[in-house]
Amino acid sequence: MKIKAAASIFILFAVTTRGWTQPSPPTKSDATPDISEIATTFTSYQQITKSAVFVNFQLAILCRGASKEEVDAARIKYGPHANTSIMIYMNKSAANAFGTNSAVFPVGAVIVKQKNILGQHDTDGKWIPGGGAGIGGMVKRAAGYDPDHGDWEYFYFEDPKKIETGHISSCVQCHNAAKDKDHVFGTWREAIH
Repeated sequence: MKIKAAASIFILFAVTTRGWTQPSPPTKSDATPDISEIATTFTSYQQITKSAVFVNFQLAILCRGASKEEVDAARIKYGPHANTSIMIYMNKSAANAFGTNSAVFPVGAVIVKQKNILGQHDTDGKWIPGGGAGIGGMVKRAAGYDPDHGDWEYFYFEDPKKIETGHISSCVQCHNAAKDKDHVFGTWREAIH
């Protein structure tokens, strides 16, 4: 009995003199970022792209503006972001994972894509200016949120008061093509180096 008491006192003494601290639990903003908060603060995240990156390079390098038919064909082939330019923002945990080429992003990672819609020509050759912007993004949720799709929650809005969130089928379907990279494309990575 004396040995147990002495051992307990020694452990207590060692813990208090070495400054043992219990790890603090993740904060709500780290573990479960709120989408409505992200919508209004994402520009304070780390800007990953230095300037706008054209999503569909074939349309961007035309010596003229793209026609509506070319844009429609590009959207069929390359998805809803064809004929747009994007800026990428990441919160700290996503930026750290991205910067180290991590195979998996941590829970709480947020990646935001600010999309600007570019102009096009109509069938008569008249230039129709682009306009508007959309904000899309993904938040890594805890294991079990959507295990078949990397546990990412997607969101999209043009008006921060009208945000679509959750298992957005067009996002899930498209990002499934990058499942070997934790559902993050990063094809714009070359544009930042």
